[in-house]
Amino acid sequence: MNQGWGVALTTLMNERASIGSGSGGTGGSYTKLSAMLQHFGMNEDALSRQQLMNIFTYGKVLAWSNQRSLDALKAGKTPGPEMSLSKMGLTRQMQATCNFVSDVLETRLVADTGEWGTFSWGGYVLGQPAMRIAGGSDEVMRNIVGERVLGLPKEPGIDTTSPFRELKVGTQRSE
Repeated sequence: MNQGWGVALTTLMNERASIGSGSGGTGGSYTKLSAMLQHFGMNEDALSRQQLMNIFTYGKVLAWSNQRSLDALKAGKTPGPEMSLSKMGLTRQMQATCNFVSDVLETRLVADTGEWGTFSWGGYVLGQPAMRIAGGSDEVMRNIVGERVLGLPKEPGIDTTSPFRELKVGTQRSE
């Protein structure tokens, strides 16, 4: 009870660690993405190939960064803002994957007829925005990184020393 905020923060850090230490946002499906590109005759398209390699490369960097964080946890170190960075990286990776899938599948993404290569990308694309919120929104993660990593000043908070009835800003009723 007296350590409620600490418990809440620990829970959120564990959630971020779980989310951030995932497979880089594509569920290990680079092979599926590549096969989809080839199946729909877009494997010669330079932009599509570049998008796929960006997804692959960013996923590898994210995986290495996550491994470094997990190794630190195994060594008994307290998790820091690294998991916030991993969580933001995952959502960025997932967004890039969604953009790629949307570009390749076009209308087949929405009207999934079961055609080979479409897999279940519709569910993936629709579920991606939820990951921006899970474990703490991307905006909260940016604040954490700004304050704890970059040393930026904290955003102004609520006046906790005055009773609510005495607050003058944001508490008036408009008539």
